[in-house]
Amino acid sequence: MSSISIIGLGNMASALADRALAGGNAVEIIGRDPAKAKELAGALGGATVGTAGAAPAGDIVISLGLRPMDTGQLAMARTLENTGLLMLGLVAHSVKHTNFFLDVSILS
Repeated sequence: MSSISIIGLGNMASALADRALAGGNAVEIIGRDPAKAKELAGALGGATVGTAGAAPAGDIVISLGLRPMDTGQLAMARTLENTGLLMLGLVAHSVKHTNFFLDVSILS
């Protein structure tokens, strides 16, 4: 059994914590809003609440195979979210298959 700390209180955090608990792991929920963290931990059943800003339990950080990229200011988040909507629209209305993706190439 592993001890896993999930940082965040949204849908992704909830789904990851749920799967980790189902796998028999100890799960700690960490978020900026202690009341929401406690609410999520209670809804999951079996998760504990950690303290935001404190070092999470364990010493391994897993990025789920994703490579983070700095895209600039927070306002860019809206643009990135809209890219996902663009992809869904293309699949639904013109591409007609799910073997479709947008890519970012970084030239050195």
